[in-house]
Amino acid sequence: MRLFGCVMVVSGMLVIPLAAHAGVAILQYHHIGDDTPRVTSVTAAELQQHLEYLLEHDFTVLDLSTISTMLAEGKALPPRAAAITIDDGWRNVYDNGKALFAKYQLPFTIFVNPKLMREAPHLYMSWEQLRELQQYGAVIANHSQSHEHMTRRLPGETEAQWQQRQLNEILAAQQDIDTALGSPQPRLFAYPYGEFDPTLQQLLEQHDFIAFGQHSGVWGPLTPTTAIPRFPAAGQYANLTTLATKLLSLPLPVLSAQPQSMIVAHEQLRPTITVNLANLEDFRSSQLNCFYAGEVLVPQWQQQSFSLTLPVDLPIGRSRVNCTVPSRSQAGRFYWYSQPLVRPDAQGSWPD
Repeated sequence: MRLFGCVMVVSGMLVIPLAAHAGVAILQYHHIGDDTPRVTSVTAAELQQHLEYLLEHDFTVLDLSTISTMLAEGKALPPRAAAITIDDGWRNVYDNGKALFAKYQLPFTIFVNPKLMREAPHLYMSWEQLRELQQYGAVIANHSQSHEHMTRRLPGETEAQWQQRQLNEILAAQQDIDTALGSPQPRLFAYPYGEFDPTLQQLLEQHDFIAFGQHSGVWGPLTPTTAIPRFPAAGQYANLTTLATKLLSLPLPVLSAQPQSMIVAHEQLRPTITVNLANLEDFRSSQLNCFYAGEVLVPQWQQQSFSLTLPVDLPIGRSRVNCTVPSRSQAGRFYWYSQPLVRPDAQGSWPD
C-alpha cells in the first residue's frame, strides 16, 4: 500500500477515503464598487452579505497556503471550507472593502501586477495600502507583471524565447512583491484571464508556485496544484442563492482529462472531452449532468471515464463545460467539474 496525501493506492487500485471527498470552494472577486463593470464587480453590500453567509453557515475560511499544506500532508479539511481571492489589486478594493476586511478579519488573497501598479497608480492599490490590508488578513500574491495573455506566442518567437519571457513575468513580479513587503511572500500565482497550458504549468511547478485559474470547481486532494479552480462571485454570480450551492460543492475525483490544454487549435470546432475518474463510490454516473453554452451534454460512460462531444462549434475566445452530480452521502451537495476551453482566431488571438 502507498499513501499520497489522502489517496491510498492498494494493489494498483485507487481508494479514496470519505474524508478525501471534502474540498475548498474558492471565491474570486475583482472590483468592489457600483461604478465599475458589473460582470467583474461586487458591491460592498454584496460582499458583506457573502462574508456574513460564510460565518452564519459555519464555513471555515482558510488562507491558500494553509489549504495547500493540509492537502499535501493528507490532513482532513473542515466539512465546510472556503477561501477568498481578489484579482488585480484595484484601488476600489481598498476604498470600498477596507472597512469590511477590518471588521471581519478573515483571511483573503490579493493577486497583483507590479508593473501595472507602477504605470497606473491612480487605478491600483499602492504597496502602503496593501501592507495595511495585510493587518486585516490579506496575503499579497502574484498575478504576473503585466497581466498579458501568457499562453500566446509572439510572431517569430521560439518556444525557448516564449518560456523565458513568461518566466521573467512570473519571477520579476515575485521579486517586486517580496521586496516591497519586506520578506518572501507565499508563492501563489493567479493566471491572467485564467489562461494556462501544460508548459506554463510546468514552469510554475518548477519554481515552487501553486497556481489558480478561473474555471469553476472545488480544490480537492486530486486537483493539480497548477490548475486550481475558483468560483466567480461577482456580477450575476454574486446572487447568494446560486453561490450557496457552489460553496457547498465537492471536488469531482478527476485523475486526468483530455484535452490536456485549455487552448485548442483554431480548426478544432467541436473537441471531445474525456474525463477519467478515480472512483464513482459517492455518486451515480447516471445522475451526472453536463452543460455547455446552455446546451445539455449527454456523457458517454466507459467504466470510470466519460466523454462529451460539444453540440455546437466553439466560439472564438474562452468558454467552459461544467459538470455536476449529487453526492449520495451528503444530501444537497454536488460534485463539480469544469473544463475550460480557449479557441483562438486564425491569427492566434482572442478577446480579453
